[in-house]
Amino acid sequence: MSEFESRLGAERVDGTVGVAGGGPPELAVLSERTVVHVIAPVEVGGAESVVRGLAAGRHRLGGRTEVAVLLERPDSHPLVDDLRQAGVPVHVVCRGHRRYRAQIRELTEVLARSGARVVHTHVYHANFVGYWAARRCRKPVVATFHGFLGGGWKHRAYERLDWLHLRRFQAVVCVSDQVRERLIRSGCERSRLVTVPNGQSGTGPLPREVAREVLGIPQGRPALGWVGRLSREKGPDLFLRAMTHVGAEGAVAVLVGGGEEEARLVDLIASLGLRRGSVRLVGQRTDAGSLLGAFDVLTITSRTEGLPMVLLEAMAAGTPVVAFAVGGVPQVITKESGWLVEPGDVSALGGALTEALRDRAEAARRAAAARRVLQERFCADRWVAQVEAVYEQAERSMGAVTHRQGGWSREG
Repeated sequence: MSEFESRLGAERVDGTVGVAGGGPPELAVLSERTVVHVIAPVEVGGAESVVRGLAAGRHRLGGRTEVAVLLERPDSHPLVDDLRQAGVPVHVVCRGHRRYRAQIRELTEVLARSGARVVHTHVYHANFVGYWAARRCRKPVVATFHGFLGGGWKHRAYERLDWLHLRRFQAVVCVSDQVRERLIRSGCERSRLVTVPNGQSGTGPLPREVAREVLGIPQGRPALGWVGRLSREKGPDLFLRAMTHVGAEGAVAVLVGGGEEEARLVDLIASLGLRRGSVRLVGQRTDAGSLLGAFDVLTITSRTEGLPMVLLEAMAAGTPVVAFAVGGVPQVITKESGWLVEPGDVSALGGALTEALRDRAEAARRAAAARRVLQERFCADRWVAQVEAVYEQAERSMGAVTHRQGGWSREG
């Protein structure tokens, strides 16, 4: 446990680090602090779900919360629409592609107008722009580090640049202990890092029959679901390879998502000899979280992961989960509340999927246990309370920082 976590009154519960206490802070404490989240969103993703959940949850509890969205074009965006529908003020910063200086200037103005006391950034683009805008305003800045993308040299270069900036933040919220330990190995100061697992938020699931109709799944056929970005780190290819080891008659694999790997996946389906109609690529959907009740099992096959929001959404929907034991996943589910498989072992994954489909009573029992875990440890109010405590400590930490001759230094 870091010094930062000790000052927050943190405790370990079932392998996670969280702020002590189960309820939200007093509403008066929430309402006196204006927090501005900053994100450069993709259409659908885990970071977007986190911003939506934290901002809407804090707003619901009476905390002054706003969101600055960095967009290349002045188009409508699902995150903007959802936040405004929840009553959260949204500022759209639209300065074109990679015009970072212009974005920093405009975001600085947004922070000044909003009266922000804390800036909370998400993912490397927003981390960079948000840090420099917060520095101009002399405001504490907190980042949530959602996980590691991996991939090619460009992604790795962005990640390394991101780590250099994160070392200067007042606090970095890590979504799992694994993420936190990897950031420590990358050179981030241990005392600035705190593990706060994501919490469940969002709308409830659609009825099973409705969700299956939306996804085009024939009634009566067992459906194995996969939801995420079609990219290497999320492992959709591993899900397809596992399907060749599933021994359940008539099972259909449904992949919800879009991304750069789609064409390769189509070729892989053919090369694996998967039967026509046994795999459905339904594309990206902004309402994926509400459709999880369509599946008999949700599968998570990531090669690298933080703490996937889709896992929490499946637990809320009562959908059994079979997953690789990567990132923060083992901190959330165990063999009592789901199926965990060694990362990359597609044969074992296929066996676990078969077991979950054949033993429906056991699958239902584990899904019910997972829902209890969700309610006890990952409810929205507790999540907001934990992050609120990080804001409070970040403000205190900022009080030990002074501006000297155009530079920053830490006192004491």
